Amino acid sequence: MSERQHLALRWQLALGFTLLAGVCALAIGLYVANARQHVGANYTALVADVVRAQQHPVLLRDALDRLHEPSPQAHQERLDNLLWRIPQHIEGVTHGLERSQLDPADYTAPLDRLRGVKEQLPELQRRVDEMLAGVPPDELRRLGYLIENDLARAYSELNELIHTAAGEQRLIMERLTLAIGVLVLLSLLVVGALMLALLRLNHQRAAVARLSQMDELTRLGNRRHLLEAAEVLHQQSRRNGQPLSLALLDLDHFKRLNDTYGHPAGDRVLVRFAEALREETRQADVIARMGGEEFCVLMPDTPASGALELAERIRKRIAALSHQELGIPTSISVSLGVATGDGESSNFDSLYSRADHALYLAKANGRNCTQVG
Repeated sequence: MSERQHLALRWQLALGFTLLAGVCALAIGLYVANARQHVGANYTALVADVVRAQQHPVLLRDALDRLHEPSPQAHQERLDNLLWRIPQHIEGVTHGLERSQLDPADYTAPLDRLRGVKEQLPELQRRVDEMLAGVPPDELRRLGYLIENDLARAYSELNELIHTAAGEQRLIMERLTLAIGVLVLLSLLVVGALMLALLRLNHQRAAVARLSQMDELTRLGNRRHLLEAAEVLHQQSRRNGQPLSLALLDLDHFKRLNDTYGHPAGDRVLVRFAEALREETRQADVIARMGGEEFCVLMPDTPASGALELAERIRKRIAALSHQELGIPTSISVSLGVATGDGESSNFDSLYSRADHALYLAKANGRNCTQVG
């Protein structure tokens, strides 16, 4: 994988992770909003019924307290209205409790008290009718205050019960939301770790691929790298009709140098030689170490004259390397064989064979020279 492909993969993974994190954040936000609405919806209607019903004990007591005032007809209308509304609200609260998620055992006592009130309402209505007939309202007040007390107590207990249950449910939902958020965060961390591992794996694979095509000592390409590049450049030459040149280079008397100064010194010479090749060649040229002291340069879009010019420039540069640059008290030279082809004749086997023959001639002609094959 090339550096550009690796960078593209990095950006794709980063974008994917960002989108995933955004979707998760949006999902959590929607969940929290819906959960709060759901929690509120469970008890809002029931709380409203209880709050409205809590007005009845107040209104009933006020009506009973005013019975000593004149206008019995007005008192009857107020009481009749309450006696009609109270059972309606008791039915509504009972229905809401039965549909809620409350434990029936928690509201049985106040609900039984409300049902008892409902059973006493006909008797209270009868006392109201007697008051209109001229009977003193003493029994009406006594029974009315008992009913008012039961209503107030029952609704107070239910109000406290509902608010407690709503608070507990809200706490549970908040904890559940927190747990879900933590799980999503952990999931994002796992996904991020997997993406990072994938990125590192691709980076390592790319590094291994580069190393498999690189000479460890000189950091130039190796034979495998050269063959792959040669095939690409051959196809390019066939398409555009431009010449492709190849130069084989062999350090003269390198075995003698190793025997005299040792292999570490020989390795340093090879490294300096590789650096000189990089400095003299173009970026488009492909440089490779074929093995030992033999190197190769592929020169795309380069005619024979240009290849010969480059080969001579390299030969002179190598011969001019100083003792300080080489790290040993001697000079070195290089022999070169050059071949050029275009179209079908630019295939690697043909170029290499001709360049190898030219290199043999350069060695036979006294070394430190360039021959064209």
